Amino acid sequence: MPNGPSTAQPDTAPLSQSSFEPRAAEPTARRGAILVIEDRDDVRQGLAQLLEFQGYMVFEAANAAEAFGHLDSSPQGIALMLLDLNLPGPGGADIRATQLADARLADIPTIVVTACAPDLADREGLRAAAWIEKPFRFDQLLEEVRRFVLPETEKRRDPS
Repeated sequence: MPNGPSTAQPDTAPLSQSSFEPRAAEPTARRGAILVIEDRDDVRQGLAQLLEFQGYMVFEAANAAEAFGHLDSSPQGIALMLLDLNLPGPGGADIRATQLADARLADIPTIVVTACAPDLADREGLRAAAWIEKPFRFDQLLEEVRRFVLPETEKRRDPS
């Protein structure tokens, strides 16, 4: 061979991942609901509708109390959280800290969806699976969601 086999590796980091973050092993997508935590009704409901259209089961929460209501009632049923950081009352960082401190909830991957970029220390402390900055394209979000959750419609298909 003239120059030998190519050793170049394709860049597979998602758009939302910064270069300072080490790339973790790819997660295994699993079944379960997506919990969308967003205080703006139009954004939360729009995300929920778009995800449901793609075959996902979605729970909605406008604040920390609603989020923990869903998490406490079905900790094993939540496969992914989409978390806005700017919420009334306890914010997204508080929700994430409480989630990480609870052994039943700590393994639920979280994608932070926010208009505010936190500083490096805050970002590392949140240990998010991915970060998506608003405004974003839905296909960008969907690409990240697919890494963690399988659509419910795949198991509902019945030939009869």
